[in-house]
Amino acid sequence: MRKILVISFFFFLCNQSLFSVNDSIISQLPDTFDSNNPSHYIDLVTQYENKGNLDLAKYLIDEGIKKGQKEKNKFLETSLTYYLADYYYFKQDYKQAGELYHNVLPYFEEIHDSLMISKTLNSIGLIYSFQNDNEKTLKYYILDYELLGKIKNANRKIKTEKIVVLTNIINLYRVVKQYKQVIEESQLAINLAIELSDSVRLASILNSVALAYKNMNQIDKSLETFLRAKSIFENLGDEFRKAFVLLNIGGLYDYTNQMDSSCKYFYLALNMFRANGYVYGILSAQNDIAEIYTKSNNFDLARKLYCNNIDSSKIYNFNDILRDSYSSLADLEYKAGNYKKAYDFKMLYNHLNDSLFTIEKDKQYAELQTKYETVQKESEINLLKSEKLTRENELRRNKLLKWIGFSGILILLVFFYIGIVFYNQKRKANNLLTEKNNQIELKNEQLQNLNQDISQMNEKLQVSQIELTNANHAKDRFFSILAHDLRNPFHTIIGQSYLLSKSYERLKPDERIKYASDILNSCEQVNRLLENLLEWARTQTKSIEFQPQQLDYNQLVLNSLSMLQKNADEKMIVIENNIEKSISICADYAMLETIVRNLVNNSIKFTHRGGFIKLSVFINNGTLITSIRDTGVGIKKDDLEKLFQIDSNVKTRGTNYENGTGLGLVICKEFIDLHKGEIWAESTPGEGSVFHFSIPIT
Repeated sequence: MRKILVISFFFFLCNQSLFSVNDSIISQLPDTFDSNNPSHYIDLVTQYENKGNLDLAKYLIDEGIKKGQKEKNKFLETSLTYYLADYYYFKQDYKQAGELYHNVLPYFEEIHDSLMISKTLNSIGLIYSFQNDNEKTLKYYILDYELLGKIKNANRKIKTEKIVVLTNIINLYRVVKQYKQVIEESQLAINLAIELSDSVRLASILNSVALAYKNMNQIDKSLETFLRAKSIFENLGDEFRKAFVLLNIGGLYDYTNQMDSSCKYFYLALNMFRANGYVYGILSAQNDIAEIYTKSNNFDLARKLYCNNIDSSKIYNFNDILRDSYSSLADLEYKAGNYKKAYDFKMLYNHLNDSLFTIEKDKQYAELQTKYETVQKESEINLLKSEKLTRENELRRNKLLKWIGFSGILILLVFFYIGIVFYNQKRKANNLLTEKNNQIELKNEQLQNLNQDISQMNEKLQVSQIELTNANHAKDRFFSILAHDLRNPFHTIIGQSYLLSKSYERLKPDERIKYASDILNSCEQVNRLLENLLEWARTQTKSIEFQPQQLDYNQLVLNSLSMLQKNADEKMIVIENNIEKSISICADYAMLETIVRNLVNNSIKFTHRGGFIKLSVFINNGTLITSIRDTGVGIKKDDLEKLFQIDSNVKTRGTNYENGTGLGLVICKEFIDLHKGEIWAESTPGEGSVFHFSIPIT
């Protein structure tokens, strides 16, 4: 496995479609695989990771680690842990990958496995490179290179590792803009690549050298070197890597203001990236082409490409391309004289740039926090040493004080007799004073008890006042719903009925159907309102009876979804139910069914056409937690805490302008409270919401 070349190649591997590991995964393994042979695990994992088949690799890694732990095969367990780190590396989980690489390094050093030590040092260097820690990156690359240089009679694998780390050092020098170092170090790497007949590596190194020449303004040498790299990839039939070289050649021509040639090579690279399905490369090429169009004052084509890149970057979370597209669009609109649009795009660029800067600052803060904790621990150690010296000084001082004490005792005995005389006199006076103090304390205690009683009465009055205020708010909200939400549907019913009764003969059939449909919809709305009002009124008057029973939660959810499937189908909304197994729970069936139905109906109401709703559950410490996630309009942060209050007045029309009463969530909370459970929500405006509720299983 080789985690090298240009960083863009790595991202291609990460974006490839992966096989899903399922029950039939064993059938995908070769017939020659022997589960009892440890070397088969390592060989196949290496093969699958190189091909980008990470799920199959992960399956073999997990099984191999279990085998190594069971059979106490430390080499198998540690080697597969290294490849597990590779798995997380390709998944871009650099923190987890870095921890695992550091964990396995001591074992490889203990058994003096130079090849695996080299691989691990190189991998740690790569982790730090993705964390932009150039100092530590170079440190581990140099450690790796020095280790390989000490090996005598190096075989092909060792030489291959040597060219790997040399390539990474070259790329690091290019990142930190030390272009002379790039060219100097490249010669040794080129010689090694030629010796090993490694054409891919040779072309990749030439690509880095050409970029260095470009940055040193040696245009002819840069173009010549790029063309050498392009020719090698053409001979290998490697269209994907060739596309990166073409993109760089286009950039070189752009650098020299040869726009026709630049555009030609950008389009060649774009077509190759499309053929390979590499989205990041496609967007990069389109951005470059759009810049050429902008320079040529072809604003419409440039604007179209930038807008397409913005939409795609949001989907794939390519924040760097999104940021560059905003900046370029701002420059384009400014050049076109659209200063308002230019300002808007510049604000979007600044906002995104600030967000990325904040992420970097958070990482720096974490590093400073670690350094601070280290210094703090050292200070604590110094403090403990200081305390030890202080205790020793106190012991010496105590010894001196003992000698002084013995001398003082003799003097004290002289005054002892005098003290007894005065003590007897004072005792009588103190007894009298104590009696008076006891009387005062008794009075104070009685006063404190009285104050506590008054305080408790005040607290009860405050609670009663809050309850009365809430009741008044609930009453006002109740009459508001009756005055507004009940009156509007009746206006529709009365108006449409009047038209039907007075103009039935003059109306066309489709007009009659429309009026009848409007009356039906208004009646259904009134019916839903009355049902919600009755349910809420029953909870407030305590007339609803809580009747828990053993029931199948999965079947209850299926019944609820079946009643709402028509509504979802009308908006082409996909409902995914991840509640696969039967779950037995003791609850009130009608209440629980009302809760699920109201929450799913809300998700349907506020999810755009073609959206997605997902139901999932898990059990934690005897509590069933249900989550209903949608891709709807979302809820403002200020409104989240008011959702479950009758007096909140948080009421929004659905995406198809569906009306709501605002009572559905209030009723859900009342029913969940009867089950001794909780309900809460999370939401991001424009992205969707997640409603969670929990109830005890028994």
